[in-house]
Amino acid sequence: MASWCHSLFRRWGKVLTLAVVSFGFCCSCFTLWPGAAPALVREITEQPGQTLSQSRQSLRDQTGKTWQVVLFKRVKANGKTETNLRLVGFPGVTSFRHPAPLVVRDNSGNTINLTDLLVEESPGANVGQFLVTVDFTNLEINGIWELDLPLEGQDQQIKVPYFVLQEWQGLLANTPD
Repeated sequence: MASWCHSLFRRWGKVLTLAVVSFGFCCSCFTLWPGAAPALVREITEQPGQTLSQSRQSLRDQTGKTWQVVLFKRVKANGKTETNLRLVGFPGVTSFRHPAPLVVRDNSGNTINLTDLLVEESPGANVGQFLVTVDFTNLEINGIWELDLPLEGQDQQIKVPYFVLQEWQGLLANTPD
């Protein structure tokens, strides 16, 4: 009996081993292979009929400082929409100059000025929030945008890459049901 099993294993053992290894490899490819990255736009229902969609990114200015850049759109129950761009720098290191517009420049040199919303009251000197207008969607999204941050002392620039612009375009085009 032992010689029969040994003979069978010699004949089919390599084939069986190869089949098991191949099956395991295929299964791991399907489960571990990265699919398309999901959009980083988050939607929150703040209250019945009111939604908040937001895109959060960490981007660096030309001096290497990290900024949290948040584009968010709030749709209220009455259908009224407000879209804002919030920039948050490191506390104690950066301070926004209020009131001052945020200048947004596309690859072609077209610029728009976004209105400062934190003139009266700010959650912190390191926070700037600006009203996004229809002009924002008229800028070219091919390439890179530059945000000129109105800071105390010296203005800084943040370059916004193409993939973020695509995400923003999706957020702005999205209308909740």
